[in-house]
Amino acid sequence: MKKIILILAIVLTGIFSVNAQDQSSPTDRIIAQYTNVAQLTPEQVTKTRPMFDSFVATRKANKEKYANNPEGLKTANQTNKENLKAQLKTVLTAEQMEKIEEYQKIKKEREEKTK
Repeated sequence: MKKIILILAIVLTGIFSVNAQDQSSPTDRIIAQYTNVAQLTPEQVTKTRPMFDSFVATRKANKEKYANNPEGLKTANQTNKENLKAQLKTVLTAEQMEKIEEYQKIKKEREEKTK
């Protein structure tokens, strides 16, 4: 009986720790992706974090503002994306921007294939 309780406790601990790791913020997930793809330095991460925070906040605001207007939402999010790209160009190298753009292109192609 003690073994069963111990095994159950270990399994539950594992489940809860996995769920806790998935609770990262959208900004953290974006930074992790960009760091993985373009090898951002710690200094670049520090400089880009406010840019990504603003990007995520604006997307959230757009979602609420344009809840009943899909075209307006698409346009607002595209503008937000272009603003982020312009800001990132001031911090990242041209090579890093190329890597990010290539990654986004591949990601978009994968998403279109799964639709």
